[in-house]
Amino acid sequence: MADFINRRQITSVAQLNPIQAEQVVLCGTAYDDEDLPADRRLSSDPEDESVLNFCELWDVVADGSPVYEAWFYQSDSGSIFLAGTTEMVAQIIQCGLECMDQERELELGTAMVRAGLLPSGDSEFERFRRAAGETHLA
Repeated sequence: MADFINRRQITSVAQLNPIQAEQVVLCGTAYDDEDLPADRRLSSDPEDESVLNFCELWDVVADGSPVYEAWFYQSDSGSIFLAGTTEMVAQIIQCGLECMDQERELELGTAMVRAGLLPSGDSEFERFRRAAGETHLA
């Protein structure tokens, strides 16, 4: 069972290791198709439309070990990477989880429900909520 832990507000590249800085670049590219450096994506310039606002980073762990790094930004978007890599395995689009791997989607979706990160109005919320409840009973 995966859990979202260690939420951090990210406002500067100085808070990141080199892999996380590259993850920010990939998050931005996934969001608007522009390949811009991490320091530009995390700029404090309120006029810069390429900034990823409301940026936060979560660790996602299973059995105490990091499995994913999850980025949330722009209030309704996000990208999830295998921990310590730049391999994007899922995205958050308009608050909903998008993942090609069904097992991974279920793992992340139930963890998002438990962490309060998936809105109850999402079309998959009930499925993930039921799976999260079943997981707690196991």
